[in-house]
Amino acid sequence: MEIKITFKTSQKIHPKFQNLTIGKYTIEPLPSKLPNLTSATNNYLLRFHDEIREGERMMNPETEGMLFLSCLSLFLASRLQVESLMLNSVNTPETSHMSIYNNYETTIENLPDMDMLIKKLMSKDSDIAKQFMRSCEVYRTAMNILEENNTLTYFLLTIAIECLSNKIMPDGGSCDKFVEFILKYLPDKSSLPSESDWREFLKEIYYNHRSGFTHGGKDIPNAVLLADRLNRTYVKNVIDGKEVRTPGLKWFESVVRQTLVGFLNSADNDTGKIIDYFKEFSLESGIVNIKAKVPLKANQFVTTKDVDLD
Repeated sequence: MEIKITFKTSQKIHPKFQNLTIGKYTIEPLPSKLPNLTSATNNYLLRFHDEIREGERMMNPETEGMLFLSCLSLFLASRLQVESLMLNSVNTPETSHMSIYNNYETTIENLPDMDMLIKKLMSKDSDIAKQFMRSCEVYRTAMNILEENNTLTYFLLTIAIECLSNKIMPDGGSCDKFVEFILKYLPDKSSLPSESDWREFLKEIYYNHRSGFTHGGKDIPNAVLLADRLNRTYVKNVIDGKEVRTPGLKWFESVVRQTLVGFLNSADNDTGKIIDYFKEFSLESGIVNIKAKVPLKANQFVTTKDVDLD
């Protein structure tokens, strides 16, 4: 079977290399819409052949290609975006997981009271407000890579909770705080029948999907994609000889989002203490404290010669 994957890189490979052959993989340059005349391009075609070897019962050329391109991204120090995939001259749009997650591409008919939520955020203690914004940044990053790397998405959604749970919950280890934070602030727990189910599921996520990725480099089980495709909370499957219930990513994303919003909603409005944290934290992030080599005056233009960078 011949596999072709078109992709785009943030950095261009010099045209002197022409077609690159790396093992069984070939990378060919493709025309691209660049603003000026140049012989370089950032559009490429990956080609390779995949056959079912003796003793094997299946093949997964799409994932094989994505794994190779992930290594290529590292080797080239470049952002890399897959554009399309073809198997034996047949386009395969259904191989993309994006169709599973089209619920995130609908038209929003009803909006939450975002003005009220922002006021609640701006009335929080500074450290808590900063951690909440970090949770939001991690959540946004997770959603941006949803169809590209669901293992990392699952990991980041867990971290979005940990940004706050490790700060807010007083007792226990990181996993206990993660579980208790969700159980305290998630407003709707009807998707699972009992608190024991919630604890079992959340610990499964923390230990197998979060810690398994962090410490063991494990991908999320394929049962996650099956649960998402079927719009189920979980799918019962066997991992390492043990029957487990693997929660879907769409379900977990909803739990994380509702928990974070529930945390904000739990706060009382203190109208006498509204601080523009967006402005305040943005200014903090743009500051670098550097020691001056010479006395500096107000409004003086400072260059690298005036400061100690070593």
